Amino acid sequence: MRAKAIYLLKALARRVRWAPSDLLRLLRGDRTTPPRRLSFVGAGDFEQTGREFLGYFTELGGLRSGDRVLDMGCGIGRMALPLTAFLEGGSYAGFDVGREMIGWCRRNITPRHPEFEFTWAPVYNRKYNPFGGLSGSEFRFPYESSSFDFAFATSLFTHLLRDEVSHYLAETARVLRPGGRCLLTFFLLTPEAERQVATGEAMLRFSHPVEGGATIDPRQPEEAVAFRPDVVREMLSRAGLAIEEPIHPGLWANAPGGLTLQDIVVAGRPG
Repeated sequence: MRAKAIYLLKALARRVRWAPSDLLRLLRGDRTTPPRRLSFVGAGDFEQTGREFLGYFTELGGLRSGDRVLDMGCGIGRMALPLTAFLEGGSYAGFDVGREMIGWCRRNITPRHPEFEFTWAPVYNRKYNPFGGLSGSEFRFPYESSSFDFAFATSLFTHLLRDEVSHYLAETARVLRPGGRCLLTFFLLTPEAERQVATGEAMLRFSHPVEGGATIDPRQPEEAVAFRPDVVREMLSRAGLAIEEPIHPGLWANAPGGLTLQDIVVAGRPG
């Protein structure tokens, strides 16, 4: 009950906070920018973040314009929208636990881009969907095996616990075609990252243990979760996914040469 109450209060606060800008967007007839109250991007720039990651998908992940693409935790279309201009001959499927987000994408993206489909996943998550009736460790992706060339999860595994991540990775491997690749973001607790956390230099304080890593909030662990690199490697290997080295460090722990906030892992399903 506490998780549901917190979720509803935060949703109400977002609705009130962003009501003026969302109303102005509607008055302008803007149907391409999602309402700010539905966005969980935080302080990040919605459009800039999407363009940034499209670059990582192509340059690091090898995404091609004709690929069949899966977006795990698609949210309000932050990654889908830039892909509408990139995919030519390809197609896109995204799922998320946020029912309102999926509804907006279906109403505003799919009519203009029929090759983009969005599915609501009734999975329980204390932060994003406390009303869900299905455990993340039991959720079967609603797609046929070996049906995608490329899959990605941005800011998804940073909000799931170990058993859920392990299961999602196994499902990722199942729906990828042999030779398919995926790009995934994590918070990785490397020795240097742990030192940064201990000294207070890291952007996030992962100081409360969870299985395989740590969280910033013991009352709501899904707020942000970090895993040790050996745990992530083991989960990927067990799922049948092979990491394509190197792992690209994130800026959250001030890693030299960091590309973006979170750590990026590219992996593939052997052909």
